[in-house]
Amino acid sequence: MTDVVMPKMGESITEGTILEWKKQVGDSIAKDETLLEISTDKVDSEIPSPATGMIVEIIAQVNDTIPVGDVIARIGEVGESASTEEVSVETAPTEESLPTEPDLVPEIKEVVQSEIVIEKPIIQSGKRFYSPLVKSIAKKEGITQAELDALMGTGNNGRVNKQDILAHLKTRTAGAPTQTEDVIEQPASIVPTMSDEIEPMSRMRKRIAEHMVQSVQTSPHVYTTVEADVTNLVHIRAEHKESFKSKAGVNLTYTPMLLDACIRVIQEFPLMNASLDGDNIVHHRNINMGVAVALPDDNLIVPVIHSSEEKNFLGLARSVSDLAGRARENKLMPDEIFGSTFTITNPGVFGGLFGMGIINQPNVGILSVGSFQKRPVVKETEYGDTIVIRSMVYLTLSYDHRIIDGAYGTKFLARLVEIIEQYNNDKIKN
Repeated sequence: MTDVVMPKMGESITEGTILEWKKQVGDSIAKDETLLEISTDKVDSEIPSPATGMIVEIIAQVNDTIPVGDVIARIGEVGESASTEEVSVETAPTEESLPTEPDLVPEIKEVVQSEIVIEKPIIQSGKRFYSPLVKSIAKKEGITQAELDALMGTGNNGRVNKQDILAHLKTRTAGAPTQTEDVIEQPASIVPTMSDEIEPMSRMRKRIAEHMVQSVQTSPHVYTTVEADVTNLVHIRAEHKESFKSKAGVNLTYTPMLLDACIRVIQEFPLMNASLDGDNIVHHRNINMGVAVALPDDNLIVPVIHSSEEKNFLGLARSVSDLAGRARENKLMPDEIFGSTFTITNPGVFGGLFGMGIINQPNVGILSVGSFQKRPVVKETEYGDTIVIRSMVYLTLSYDHRIIDGAYGTKFLARLVEIIEQYNNDKIKN
């Protein structure tokens, strides 16, 4: 008998959500054949079978969120019968708890489908962890944060699991349903008309929505915008794009230039590379740059260039090309979208004059790059002021006012403008 466990898809992955079982109990399967599909935050992954044999037991069901290392299925020899426990559950539900489960499970699964949005546990009040499934049930049933914090968990390190919260629901006071009704009825403010079309949100759209709401509710955003002259970047790209592609095998774009400049500024302003953990400021040793990538279905994902300060320009360019390409093909590994310490987003590629990005938690800053546009600019010369045509861009920094004040954020941008306007092609050539 071979146990199939929830795999660890990356260093930062602690659990996964079952999306689909490709095989059912009684089906034969070969080693490395796809057994199931799981979701870890914004990445869906197919999981191969660890052994050849027959599926004798499926423990975790679709939409269940399971900790890494927990058994989710078992594979036995071909011809081996399914486990007695599984058969008894399917054919003879005799335990006292079973009659109540059919009433709860459909409702809970509906919540999971519409509410589970992130893979890793979320830190709520204090430093306690709650899985997306527990959060979803709590929201659906109107369980307050204080009530949730008071529960005694039976999971690892006292974590509250599905069984704990379901048991709590059976013992709640009669006053709770009133709160549940309020929680459920509050969002019902839109009454569709006959001409309206209702489209369910995709799984990724739900995740993005949850992340954005969480960020705005967590960080008091401050925005500062500056203008930079990027004429030299335009000239550098025009001069070197052919030779660079021939040498590097990737296109020369503005993104690695901006990343390179941003990394240098972060090294001078390290607080922009920090995170906030309760009352503690966490200073990160490495600069892990998140780069927002628009997907073909109009969704968004942020792959991460880890330890970006250790890469030269060629390494940054190849990383951007590789991660963006695989992001659009849905081939990113879970670890490649976690661990960012600062993020760059570029609405300018779609013509946006400037943007005001929402901070990618737990970062404290995100830089939005507008479109490069030629504009008349007044320049000082030895003969006096003159009007010239230059390529200009608006750069907007969104930062967390809990730990970064306006002076620090503005100085960061001023230094970034200085580096961009003095950028030369030495790194491009080397």
